[in-house]
Amino acid sequence: MLATSVNTYAIERLSIETGIGVEYGGLGTQLHIPLLKKMDAYISAGLFYASTRDNDESLGFGAGVNYFLNSQNALSVYYGTLNVERHLVEDTLEVKAEQDNGLSFGYKYFFRNKAERGFTLGASYNIYEGNSYPFFSIGYRF
Repeated sequence: MLATSVNTYAIERLSIETGIGVEYGGLGTQLHIPLLKKMDAYISAGLFYASTRDNDESLGFGAGVNYFLNSQNALSVYYGTLNVERHLVEDTLEVKAEQDNGLSFGYKYFFRNKAERGFTLGASYNIYEGNSYPFFSIGYRF
């Protein structure tokens, strides 16, 4: 009798992460969806900019992918809100906000590991419409 083996993988659970950083949409949340054993995708939404003047605020949105080098280190690519610019419209004296989307390339460290609750620390380099800047992030995975 010929025996065959079937590789089965336990489906990793969805996870939620909250934090501060570009890839969180500013001050926001990420919803992680496992894709492969070493990769997950996420969507993010957050408060990218806020001001006490006339409830002036802008929301940040985006999506990204983490590629895990091991259980504590990941490389990431993110596309979403990277900049908010304000300018005054002369005719109406109204302040208008324009959001710039772009790409972010980063590294993330999980203090425990990707499958457990715990803090994360990241660094990214962000590129949008002729401008770029580095940024750090900190979060907590549930």
